[in-house]
Amino acid sequence: MLTTLRGFSSFSVRDTAEAATFYRDVLGLVVRETPMGLEIDATGGSPVFVYAKGDAHEPASFTVLNLIVPDIDMAVDQLAESGTSMLRYPEFGQDERGVARSTDPSQGPTIAWIADPSGNVVGLIEA
Repeated sequence: MLTTLRGFSSFSVRDTAEAATFYRDVLGLVVRETPMGLEIDATGGSPVFVYAKGDAHEPASFTVLNLIVPDIDMAVDQLAESGTSMLRYPEFGQDERGVARSTDPSQGPTIAWIADPSGNVVGLIEA
């Protein structure tokens, strides 16, 4: 069996300075700059590592980070104030605010999605 010391998730962006501004100033997360990239503390444990790929960056085809929020409507309002709009996915039946509302937890969470400046998708899930 493999012995590990810890694990962490990672994803790429075009520019770490641009990403740091978004994740710190728009989303309010703790962002630490390291010689190799950024560490974003969104988990309360292991940080997410973000690294620059410059022009070689291509947005992931999946959600790279999910953030649990206490009130999805408040989160959408706060993000709208910062100029961030919700992504739209017709198959999820989102309302006019861009929120896919679940009345049955077995059918999935109440969720909305945004894109970071590099086009990576971040999910907002109501607790």
